[in-house]
Order: sequence, then C-alpha cells, then structure tokens
Amino acid sequence: MKPPHIALLLLICTIWGYNFVASKIAVGQFPPVFFTGMRFLGLGLLMVPWLKWQKGQMHLVLPAALLMGTLHFALMFNGIALADDVSVVAVVVQLGVPISTLLAWVLLGEKVRWKRGLGIVLAFVGTMVISFDPKVFGYMGAILYCLGSVFAMSYGQILVRRISGVDTFTMQAWVGAISGPSLLLLSFIFEGGQMQSMVEAEWVHWFMLAYAILGVSLIGHGGAYYLLRRYPVSIVNPGFTLAPILGIVSGILFLDENLSARVLIGAALTLVGVLIVTLREAKAVEVRATSPDEAALKAPAPSRGAGE
Repeated sequence: MKPPHIALLLLICTIWGYNFVASKIAVGQFPPVFFTGMRFLGLGLLMVPWLKWQKGQMHLVLPAALLMGTLHFALMFNGIALADDVSVVAVVVQLGVPISTLLAWVLLGEKVRWKRGLGIVLAFVGTMVISFDPKVFGYMGAILYCLGSVFAMSYGQILVRRISGVDTFTMQAWVGAISGPSLLLLSFIFEGGQMQSMVEAEWVHWFMLAYAILGVSLIGHGGAYYLLRRYPVSIVNPGFTLAPILGIVSGILFLDENLSARVLIGAALTLVGVLIVTLREAKAVEVRATSPDEAALKAPAPSRGAGE
C-alpha cells in the first residue's frame, strides 16, 4: 500500500475510533435517537445525487437500509447513552463480524472452516469475559442494546450480499434517506426534550453532529470504499481493526475510563477473534470477486461499530 493510502487508512481508523467518544458527548446532550436522526437526515441530504431507484432490487434495499440504519443506530446510541465505558461498547460491537459470518453460514450456506470457527469462538469468549466484569454488570442493559444493534446490522449485511448492481454510495444514500425521517419519527414518539436539547446545545455538541456526518460517514465510508477499490480486501479490512483499539484509547484519554484486567483480557480475545474472521473473510471475498468494484461490494463490513 502506498504511503498516502496508508495515511488515509490511519485517518479512517482514527475518525471511527474517536467517534465512540464523540457519540458519548453528543448523546449526553441530545436524546440518542434524535441525535441519530439528525445525523442521517444530514447524510441523506448530502447523498441526494446518489439516491436512485434500483429496479428489481428495492425489495432488498429498503429493508437492508432500515436494519443497517434505523434499527441498528437506534439501539446502538441508546446503548452508548447508557454505558459507563465507551471502551467496552467499542469492543462489544465488533461481534458484528463473527455474527454476520454465522448468519451467512445459516442463511446463505457459506462455508465456515475451522480457522474462522476459531475466530468466532474467541470473539464470543472475549465478550463473555468482559460481561462478567462486576463493573459491566452495572450497565448490562447497554450491552444488550449494543448486541441487538449488532444483530440488526449483521442481518442487513446479509440482505446486502443478495443485492446486485447497487454501489456503496447508492446504498448509503438510501440508508440516509430512510433512516433520517424514521429515526426522527421514533424520537418524537418515544423520546422528549428534543427542542430544549437543541436550544441548550453548545458548539461542541453541534461539532460532534458535523463530525458524525462529514467525518464518520463521508470521509470514513468514502475513504474505505476508495481503498477497497484499489487494494485486496485482505490488506484493507484487517487494518480497520485498529479502529476499536483507538476507541478504547480515546475512552481512557478523554473520558477518564479505567478498565479492569478482566475487560482488557476480554477485549484482546475479542479483537484477535475478529481479526482472524476478517482475514479469512477477506481471502474468501478475493477468491469470489472478479473485479475491484465487486470486491468492494462483497467485502465484509469493516470493524467500526459506532464508527459507522
């Protein structure tokens, strides 16, 4: 990989990793679902040029967008709001990689050989070790929210694998167009204080919203797609596992989080398991793919969690 592209990969991981802290700050001011709705409304407006009707594919595009946008992020940001440690959330949401692999095995008949199986087991064992930490017991509801969001994203990715001829930007445009209005509707039904939160918000809270729209979605997603079109996924995707590590570091640096030895051991097991699965998934995608665009479409989702 050329030095400028290595720098882009590091920038993407930094943006995604530090988004855990940014999200925690934002949902401390705005209702979680309302903040997410504003983010996707902004994203949808920016992505209008790519919002095109996909003939013969909308029966998959629409539910995939609802799962990966509305449901995934509504659960995710409620989890972030409830969690005391965003570092733990940054690790737990990495289960999306092994869970999507398991769903592909069950629903699509994809083969899962022993190396990927080992990675899946390590990832789940690591999360179990984290979950049994006494401190984490205090916000287990947040962990369950995050796990629910992971399942929603994973099933959405299974639907995406069945979609043909729809590029990443078009799919992202539909996620923004559907998720923005639906999340705002859910917020006004189940949450309160939206207007007050906007009036009382300081510049840092609006900056976090802009960070999510421009940094996480446009630079992060756009940069990832740019790299996946130019390099084998076995080179690019493993690099994205740096994002949750930076998420842990950012929680310690900016939120003064103190992680126990149990959480650190569990995090290490989970991230090693995710890396194993990602490497094997990437190799399988390279074998199946016949062009750079196809490789980018079929590549397993990077381990970014809330960085999405």
